[in-house]
Amino acid sequence: MTLGTVAVVAVLFRNQIAQLLATRRKLLDYTSKSLEALAGIVLMLVAVAELLP
Repeated sequence: MTLGTVAVVAVLFRNQIAQLLATRRKLLDYTSKSLEALAGIVLMLVAVAELLP
């Protein structure tokens, strides 16, 4: 039963992502770039924190 539930959720999620990609391409691009920038900033902060005594 659990495997079946996971399969159904995966199919529904895939359909939602496909619909989102078809209708909101610019929003996803902006969100992706923002998350990449945020991850870079976090990595830089961690590196600086490790370098400082």
